[in-house]
Amino acid sequence: MLVNFPYKILVEKSVSGKAAEMLGEMRLGDSCAIICDPHVQKLIGNKVRDELSSSFSVDVINPESLEKKYLESLAKKLGNYDFVIGMGGGRAIDAAKYSAHIAGIDWIAFPTILSHDGVVSSRAVLDDNKAKISVNAKEPVAIIADLNTIKRAPYRYIAAGAGDLLSNISAVEDWKIADEAGKEKYHIVMAKLSLLAAEAVIEHAEHIRNKSAHGLEILLWSLISSGFAMNIYGSSRPCSGSEHNFSHSLEQLGSKALHGEQVALGTLVSMFLQKGDWLKIRAIMEKLGLPTNAKQLGIESDTAIEALLLAPKIRDRYTILNKYDITRKQAENILQKVGII
Repeated sequence: MLVNFPYKILVEKSVSGKAAEMLGEMRLGDSCAIICDPHVQKLIGNKVRDELSSSFSVDVINPESLEKKYLESLAKKLGNYDFVIGMGGGRAIDAAKYSAHIAGIDWIAFPTILSHDGVVSSRAVLDDNKAKISVNAKEPVAIIADLNTIKRAPYRYIAAGAGDLLSNISAVEDWKIADEAGKEKYHIVMAKLSLLAAEAVIEHAEHIRNKSAHGLEILLWSLISSGFAMNIYGSSRPCSGSEHNFSHSLEQLGSKALHGEQVALGTLVSMFLQKGDWLKIRAIMEKLGLPTNAKQLGIESDTAIEALLLAPKIRDRYTILNKYDITRKQAENILQKVGII
């Protein structure tokens, strides 16, 4: 097993003047491309480009889409650069990590929102003929986090990042269930790392809700820890179980809610079926300001029911859902009991 970790991680209230120094020390080359959307370019991308231009040749690229074929064509252009900086949220991070992987060059993660645990993971979620797919990519060689910029993001995205980490609790329990069924070997080190990230969010929910520098730093390191758990194991198993199946089903049925919001809802269902303390998780969700029912996310009750019925078939991963043959009426009852509909 070969596991790669970031060579350097820079976390500061402001990284102004420090990012160029760090990247220079890493000796990655002389030229780089910053991949970000136009909003992030105006927010901080142009500023970082100008600061780096004294040491590197820098261009800013606004990705057109997350379509797999488009990113493969983008990778050909990236062959002209020594390294890539993915700056922004999940879209820019995934675009950078996959296109850099295809181009065979290093990339740096520069998150401006903390909405999910993909900052450090080697997996990228792309579009392929209107379907969401998860593909192999590569881990970042460095992470740069400007907490002042992250704090400016709408709180909904921060809450979603916390929600993504809460889902680790049911994901790890599903992993144990798969081990007991002889489907997959449970690894306690990666599982504990995944749970550590969730526990940190629970203990610092108030700090995160207040968007304090300490709370945002805790959330960032928790997301990084969650990503490390996946990278060490070699798949998303430590942080993705039946609650993610429910989220993927919602997306397939047209939901536009944030990933972290959806998996947090799914965690309530999963923990209810696992006979875990789902009421505690719902209380933490409320403390974090996360939606606790489908209506708050603009999801119809029928859609939520269909998503739960579809979830066991959404991918080949053994979870608590495989232990039940849930009927439509049972799905409705489960969702009503946990307050989702």
